Amino acid sequence: MANLLKNQRTISIVILSFLLLLLIAWYFGFHQSLSSSYSKAKTSERNLKNKNRSYKKMQSEILNIQSEWDVLNEEFETVITRIPDKSSFDSVSKTVYNKIKDHGLVIVSYTPSNISIDSKTILIPDTGDELIIEKIPIDIQIKGSFVNFGKLLESLSKSDYRLTASNISVEHQGTGTRQRISFITYVYTQTKIKNKIERPVAKTKAPIPKKKTKPTLKPKISVFIEDSLQAGKTINRPEDAPEDVPDWMFEPITESSSLAAQETVEKSETIEIEKSNETLTQKKDPEPPARNDNVFYNVEVIDSKICKKVKNNQPIGPGRKFSTGIGRVYCHSLLNNNTGKYNDIYHIWYMNGELKAKVRIRVRDGEEIPAVSHREVKPSDTGLWKVEITDNDKKILDTIVFEVV
Repeated sequence: MANLLKNQRTISIVILSFLLLLLIAWYFGFHQSLSSSYSKAKTSERNLKNKNRSYKKMQSEILNIQSEWDVLNEEFETVITRIPDKSSFDSVSKTVYNKIKDHGLVIVSYTPSNISIDSKTILIPDTGDELIIEKIPIDIQIKGSFVNFGKLLESLSKSDYRLTASNISVEHQGTGTRQRISFITYVYTQTKIKNKIERPVAKTKAPIPKKKTKPTLKPKISVFIEDSLQAGKTINRPEDAPEDVPDWMFEPITESSSLAAQETVEKSETIEIEKSNETLTQKKDPEPPARNDNVFYNVEVIDSKICKKVKNNQPIGPGRKFSTGIGRVYCHSLLNNNTGKYNDIYHIWYMNGELKAKVRIRVRDGEEIPAVSHREVKPSDTGLWKVEITDNDKKILDTIVFEVV
């Protein structure tokens, strides 16, 4: 044994064998588990980075959705304010009757209904109250000209109340311009039901500080009214109607109330009637008496901006030059409406001198009232843009010029 230990070659082999055994034990005992843990950690890191990028993208999209949602809620609340209480139905019916008389039309029959043909229930989450919206018809038959009837439809659409019309039929009588016109006007009323359930309030000795949380999307009104009779509507134009009378006179009056109908809500065009046919001017109906129902000269623009987005009725990222990659630009105007009631203003969008859109916005009475519209921007929409802000009498209140590159 002593001779064996004195042999250096044997000692070297023994030491190398021992080291090899230690290396093999370390590799299989520790290295493989460490390598597996490291691979899992790298995979988790990549997943976390991907989720982080997704969350950031979702956060930017939520801001846009929040802005659009706020605009929709404001527009819907505007529609709700135009719906009177059911107890005021007789007053609304009298208003419709007077409007017909004021437009030089002869009333043959006027029959308000005692019951509604449709109703919707709207829940208000903040208070727990419910609104029952009812649709009550009025059967009307009149005599008069197409032109005066068209003015009546425009007057109903701009009324302080929520009014629509359908089932329009026209009978030509003789060779004159007077026609027998039958139609149904729908009056929308609301009945508010108070929430009788009182929520218990916990009594505490000291107020508990609330943690700061990110704003969540909470709709002010959770249900939108849908006009079930407007789906699949068709325009029934009489065969004997004059050619220079536009089709829109024969279709129901509609008001926008939702942003998916957002895109259609914002772009309601004002149609002007051009009296170019001399046959219709042979015998003119008497003009309705002058009225001061709509006073627009007391509407003034305080400030107006073109911006990247609007949040909480505040413009974000205003400027004079925008890239087509932005996808959408907003026009934000701040107005004083001193007329004591709701009024209409218009955002008229031009690109390189060409009319692109005319957006009607209904603003409530008061000071510093926001009015917002937007326009989709495509790569082909480069050039000089202009937005004119006008009142209902086509008076220009303000003009904004900007560039899309």
